[in-house]
Amino acid sequence: MRNWRALVSIAVAVALWQFIATYVVTSHLVFASLTAIAAQAWTLALNGKLWTNVRISGTEFVLGYAAAVVLGMVLGIALALSRGFRQFAEPWINALYATPMIALAPIFIVTLGIGIYSKIAIVFIEAFFPIAVTTSVGIRSTEKVLIEAAESFGANRLQVIRTVLLPHSYSFIIAGMRIAVARGLAGVLISEIFGSVAGVGNMIWFSAESYDMPTLFTGVFILAGTSITLMALLARMEKKVAPWRS
Repeated sequence: MRNWRALVSIAVAVALWQFIATYVVTSHLVFASLTAIAAQAWTLALNGKLWTNVRISGTEFVLGYAAAVVLGMVLGIALALSRGFRQFAEPWINALYATPMIALAPIFIVTLGIGIYSKIAIVFIEAFFPIAVTTSVGIRSTEKVLIEAAESFGANRLQVIRTVLLPHSYSFIIAGMRIAVARGLAGVLISEIFGSVAGVGNMIWFSAESYDMPTLFTGVFILAGTSITLMALLARMEKKVAPWRS
């Protein structure tokens, strides 16, 4: 039943979009119909520009996001298990987490250049903190009785982390990963706007400057489609690793 509702929602959105493009905002310099967007996407795919931009942005996102997942979980575990380290690190984490990346992106571009490394760093910083924070919260919310039960059966510290603390925090970690997807994709867009000669963000930026709305919306739909796909995969992962949450 839920799938039918989703299809109806998509059909309504498509019809509304076409109606607005045909009868409300008819200027091609401001808006574009879905047919025009699809035609432009097909043209870009045929000449190879679309795949080049997707490959570049995808590489930046995957590398930055993967590093954020691994190191974010490590930091989150350390924050949860060490009160002293948490008190030392939390002010810096809160400050960096709350700072808009658009204010820091130029620093990364100047320091690391306009190549891929600055883009990976920006994606990493955007995605890192949600994962670290949610991992820490998940572990710290574990009921004490579960830890005591594991210890009563002879579990050592590492076994308690592996068999009790991490499984209990899976839902929190995946929630952080879902937030990190959106922030990471925003990092791709921001980094490529500030300093890049290719990529989906670069394509969106230069399309906006030249009022090429079909190309602009092609880039936007790529980012949106990537986000939706990754969110669905993470939701499926949560059902696998934490079925009790369902």
